[in-house]
Amino acid sequence: MSGIPITNSQSYKFSIIKFLPSILLLTIGVLIGSQHPYYLSIYSRRSSIPISYLPRSLPPPPDTKIPPSSSLPIPSEPIPNIVHYVYGLAPTQEEFPYFAYLAMRSALQVLKPEKVLFHCLNEPRGYWWDRVRGWEGWIDEGGEKKGLVEVVKARDVEWIGKDQRPVKHYAHKADIIRLEVLLEYGGIYLDIDTFILRPFIPHSLLLHDTIMALEAHSLSFLRPLHSDDEMSPKGLCNAIIISRKQSIFLKRWLESYDEFNENKWTEHSVEMPWTLAKLYPTTITVLSERTFFWPLWTDDHIHSVYETKEYDFEKSGQLAYHAWESMAKSHLSTLNPHTISTIDTSFTRMARRYREPDEERRWLAHLAREEGKMEEDYDKREYSHRTKRVYQGENMTY
Repeated sequence: MSGIPITNSQSYKFSIIKFLPSILLLTIGVLIGSQHPYYLSIYSRRSSIPISYLPRSLPPPPDTKIPPSSSLPIPSEPIPNIVHYVYGLAPTQEEFPYFAYLAMRSALQVLKPEKVLFHCLNEPRGYWWDRVRGWEGWIDEGGEKKGLVEVVKARDVEWIGKDQRPVKHYAHKADIIRLEVLLEYGGIYLDIDTFILRPFIPHSLLLHDTIMALEAHSLSFLRPLHSDDEMSPKGLCNAIIISRKQSIFLKRWLESYDEFNENKWTEHSVEMPWTLAKLYPTTITVLSERTFFWPLWTDDHIHSVYETKEYDFEKSGQLAYHAWESMAKSHLSTLNPHTISTIDTSFTRMARRYREPDEERRWLAHLAREEGKMEEDYDKREYSHRTKRVYQGENMTY
């Protein structure tokens, strides 16, 4: 018994049904790709013209009602030029990395702080930390040495808020400690992967109550390039906070931790300060995203900074660069005094300026000494092992 023959029209329908999933996936891919290319030039989002430290979207002040800034009264007491770091909260520490050493040197050289307070539970270790601890400081006009690094024992934050909400992750602990130390001392808080490119004092950043900068949103299929709005940011990034002690803004921010949720990563560290800035705009000065936090942590920006020479930090005019360690760790971990010279990228061109004189020679000498110690320790262990065997009667001749 023969089967029923399939007509041409039925065969055509079966072919369409067979390839329909592939056609749908291809169509969706084209739509997403047209809105969010994998590699998007930094300058596609923001032009390469000189940056504005204040958000460009803010309306300009009226010329006739606001006196020029030179006639405004100077605060009786500026923010102290003290740099703070919070680090070493985990019980076990890897050796202090080379990129962190360079980042700290950038702050020491460019900001010329009165002192540097390094808040930690466990002091870092390793060659590059020893170089930081041996920082020679700088001499002021009166001949006094300043800018030396002081290690301060940090508080072990286990809970926060009136309900004693648990704080377990070290990143959340660091978020809280930075607010507490700024409330106590005032000054400039910096994440360990923050590079300072230009001094803050000439731009009057120490003459405010509290200063933070915008962190832009990443782009996506739902947030395409044409909808990118500077004044609808992800929030205010807490990698750099400049504040006088007992700041009203920081007090309100710390009080908001009554509603802290350990599982929400950026809610209190980035999103909350932006909410508070909109609620209490007279208590904080908000700078543009281009001042500290550009380029971003997105794949296209990380690619541009760490794999190409496209971005020019010198021409950008920005005051600092947050290196986004968590997203760029594979690039940062490969750096040492040799590779920073041989790898030519936007980042290495910027970071090279903070090296010590004769840095590579000193580092190689250190490695040679360490290798010699390892060989000596090996010889001692081998000798001890052989001696022990002899005294136990092994390999003895009579």
